[in-house]
Amino acid sequence: MCVGDRAAIFGIELPASTFSQSKSGDRLTAEPPPDVRRLSTGKKAVFALATLAAFFLVIEVALAVIGFPGDRIVDDPYVGFTGALPLMQASVGPDGDAVMTTAPGKLRLFNQQWFKTPKPAGTRRVFCVGGSTTYGRPFDDATSYSGYLRRLLPQVDPSSDWEVINAGGVSYASYRVAAVMEELADYQPDLFIVYTAHNEFLERRTYASIFATPDWQQSIGSMVRSTRTFAAIDAFVDLIATKQAPADGAVGDDGLAPPLADDDRGIEMLPGEVDERLNHTVGPSDYERDDAWQAAVVTHYEANLNRMVQIARSAGAAIVFVEPASNEKDCAPFKNQDSFFDDATQRFADGQYDDAQSLFAKAIDRDVCPLRATTAISKAIADVAEDQQVPVVPFARRLRQQCVEDWGHSCLGKEYFLDHVHPNIDTHRDLAVWIIETLVQSEWMDGTAPAAEVVAAVDQAIHQSLDPQHQGVAFRNLAKVMHWSGKFPEASRHAEDALRLLPGDPESQFVLADSLVRMGLIDLAIDRYQRLMDQQLYEPALLRFAVLLADTGRLDQAKPYTLMATAAAKSSTRRSALQLLVRIHTALGEDQQADEAVRQMRAEGTSADASGY
Repeated sequence: MCVGDRAAIFGIELPASTFSQSKSGDRLTAEPPPDVRRLSTGKKAVFALATLAAFFLVIEVALAVIGFPGDRIVDDPYVGFTGALPLMQASVGPDGDAVMTTAPGKLRLFNQQWFKTPKPAGTRRVFCVGGSTTYGRPFDDATSYSGYLRRLLPQVDPSSDWEVINAGGVSYASYRVAAVMEELADYQPDLFIVYTAHNEFLERRTYASIFATPDWQQSIGSMVRSTRTFAAIDAFVDLIATKQAPADGAVGDDGLAPPLADDDRGIEMLPGEVDERLNHTVGPSDYERDDAWQAAVVTHYEANLNRMVQIARSAGAAIVFVEPASNEKDCAPFKNQDSFFDDATQRFADGQYDDAQSLFAKAIDRDVCPLRATTAISKAIADVAEDQQVPVVPFARRLRQQCVEDWGHSCLGKEYFLDHVHPNIDTHRDLAVWIIETLVQSEWMDGTAPAAEVVAAVDQAIHQSLDPQHQGVAFRNLAKVMHWSGKFPEASRHAEDALRLLPGDPESQFVLADSLVRMGLIDLAIDRYQRLMDQQLYEPALLRFAVLLADTGRLDQAKPYTLMATAAAKSSTRRSALQLLVRIHTALGEDQQADEAVRQMRAEGTSADASGY
């Protein structure tokens, strides 16, 4: 039976052109109708992509229907940590209840905090996370915005028992803050307040994976990581890894599981605790301009903000970001290669405040050693907040408004900050109030912003609880940091702050005297050194003072301090003092004493060349 016959049996009418007689005349062969065409390669590709997209859409919808979480926390795609210790450890409180307390090994960078576990009924637990501003530097938790929140929140909403835990880590950047949040997410948080922005450029990272991946591919990767399908695959991989992981007892002598090597996850491994680039140099000199690296830092920062949102929401907690603010007017760039700051300062002096503010922002953005949040960092916060519907505390905007009311301009400076980023106590108080206003406006909590008299009462209680000795030491440490970084006007100001609280403190006087020398205020420096030496012969200052006196022609005054410096325990100080002594004796015509100093130098293996003085 031929094909035409079979078609007729089933009632199918075929066009005459469908079949043609074969050359032999005894067979019919099928020919395609003229309107049928082969698909082009491009159309096939489009069809394949559409099919693939439909397939994953079905999976995505199915995962949503069965309730698979869309906000599952994924790992940091760029860095991990070796040998990291947990922030909190189990302990027993004074009343015998189980509590979590800050691990002793973390107290160098974190405040001592504690909270009960499990969380008591009726308690609202707030974790404040971020860097040293959250910590409360240069002081501590007591005068931080966390400390103010701890006292203000019960006044605003007394219906809850409020717990405010300060989990700010000194020098912690967003990738370390996110790791802290992952740990704290296990302790029944109700809210995370995140202020992290100024430390993003502190540690070395190579970002090889970012530089090796085109922008379009990074964008697609970011989109894929936000899907339930990716989360499900990631969960499956984690499950397999867990089954293949060493048993609980297979840990090192330090009690830690063996760290992953770089190649195991394709990411860069950082030390368990902060390792600032500045710790390995004599100042910001280690930094060189690298716009590509800074752009990669911002990309990583934005990814971490998104991770923080995932972490909070996966724990059933709310999250708010704090808009960063910093001292732009009274803190020059740490490593300057342009004139933006000087131009801004001149415009400010001329009363051209808007132009000045714009130039101050450019100076921060172009700082080769960026220790303040740049415009790109601030924009990343705004973008993620808008995309993820996260409330933002308008810290910088509110502070600028206040600056206009207080001073007639919006250029933030020493009126609100103790150094480049750390707010003074009053600014911490105001930030706490603005955080509460944001929480009320976002309807996370009931009540209204605290009344002025309530804030004043809390403010008074905090100030009365302060320890002048503790504050003085904090100012002294701040002066030392500013001196080390080459910011001598700021160092001298903070040394004076320390001396008001620690009268006669030798270390503060030394920092002040040397800062005055670096500022070219020689007579004031000599006076400060002399006051220090009249009080006590402070060994670290002996040689510095002697050199200053010799350089200004006061050789007779310099000689006794130089002689005392030759007895210093530190060999480098002793060698330098002997070299200076040769110079002084020679200039005074005391040849015999000069020869004796040369012999002593040779006996110690020191060159007698005093040309360096």
